[in-house]
Amino acid sequence: MKIISAQGNFKIIQTIKNRDELLVLSSWTNLVKQFGSERPFMLNQKESVFGIYICKQECSDFMSKLIQDIDYHEWEDLKMDFTENRPKNLTA
Repeated sequence: MKIISAQGNFKIIQTIKNRDELLVLSSWTNLVKQFGSERPFMLNQKESVFGIYICKQECSDFMSKLIQDIDYHEWEDLKMDFTENRPKNLTA
């Protein structure tokens, strides 16, 4: 899922290893504003992408806080993309 808002741009991915674990990707600044500076780690130095692992409950709390912090004139700027990028099975 991709979230674009005034509070930052985020991409949330479910991990394969643990169904309750999610990986949130964003810039250092956006992650630190939402989660503090102790947990984010670098994923891609060239593109300056950082990540943080959270559980589904923490993700729910994070999304609720994002929505609650939206000012009335920022609603049009909020975008959520729930499309999945799974490869389709090709049949012969």
